Amino acid sequence: MASGTTITDVTTTFLSIPLERPLVTAAFPIPAIDTALVQVRTADGHEGVAWSFAFGRGRVASLVRLIDDLGELAVGADAVATEALWARLSKAVEFAGRRGLAAAAISTIDTACWDITGQAAGLPVHRLLGGFRDRVETYASQGLWLDRGRDELAAEAQALAGQGFRAVKMRAGLPDPAEDVARVRAVREAIGPDVALMVDANQAWDLKQTLRMARDLAEFDLFWLEEPMPHGHIDDYAAAAPAIEMPLCTGESNYFADELLLLARRRAADYVMPDLMRMGGVTEWMKAARMCEVFGLRVTPHLFMEHSAHLAGAAPNVVWQEYQPWWQPILETPVQVVDGCIALGDEPGFGLRLSASAVAEYRL
Repeated sequence: MASGTTITDVTTTFLSIPLERPLVTAAFPIPAIDTALVQVRTADGHEGVAWSFAFGRGRVASLVRLIDDLGELAVGADAVATEALWARLSKAVEFAGRRGLAAAAISTIDTACWDITGQAAGLPVHRLLGGFRDRVETYASQGLWLDRGRDELAAEAQALAGQGFRAVKMRAGLPDPAEDVARVRAVREAIGPDVALMVDANQAWDLKQTLRMARDLAEFDLFWLEEPMPHGHIDDYAAAAPAIEMPLCTGESNYFADELLLLARRRAADYVMPDLMRMGGVTEWMKAARMCEVFGLRVTPHLFMEHSAHLAGAAPNVVWQEYQPWWQPILETPVQVVDGCIALGDEPGFGLRLSASAVAEYRL
């Protein structure tokens, strides 16, 4: 029998959100945030909102088509029966493969359904999931890209610290290792010893380079060294983790909890960074976080702070939420950072309201 939370419609909108300037990493430049926005509606009028993205319009166009396809399977399902819906969508893509864009499609629909589940329960998602904390410490990830010179890096890092962030993340992975070291030195000198500093190499190095760079960067008291090697090289991560002085962080490019289980069993990282749209949405992300807790590992969410901050509020072993404001322009009320923290509100669901004018402006 149909209930009020029966899904009646899944709508996907292709957005291209502009950036003030292209972002440059060791992996690739990012000219704009091409996004698949999903709105799931139910018979009783609830609307859940989530989004995913891929770098490149052709890939996002494929993601939109895949979400539309899975959305047809979701219609008629109960949005609050998240495990049942997750299993249905996962089975539908099993033959072609659950990873890649399929994972993003499942994740986006699942996350939107958790928005509905919170609304139907009258609870914010962070409380619905357990409510461990109502304020989440966040680190600044919106700057310090590879195209910045040393002086600009230093000024930008100082500005971020001046905004109240108690941690900042910069990128590394240039062809010249000495320049990477000089840039980290410039940022550390700019922010002083009391602001935590993370370095993300975006999979630019092999094991030998990682060990050498870890030695060269040891004097800068890094909070973590992030994804220095290709994410699938778990043996190399397992070799590096006990051999370097600073903590090692990886996991953002891995899919589903089973891949993170491999990292955990090998003790291949000190911090694990599950990505909401690669993990399989809220349903699988929380399983991954709890699994990491069993292994004594800390978790730090990758991107999607508008949703992930609620998961950080529910999982006891979370440290730091990444602050990346790419999707703030499409919201009526952007996420606010006060004294380095995101305060989680009491609005049911994720508490997000789309700006209709912004969605119309960025729609392709």
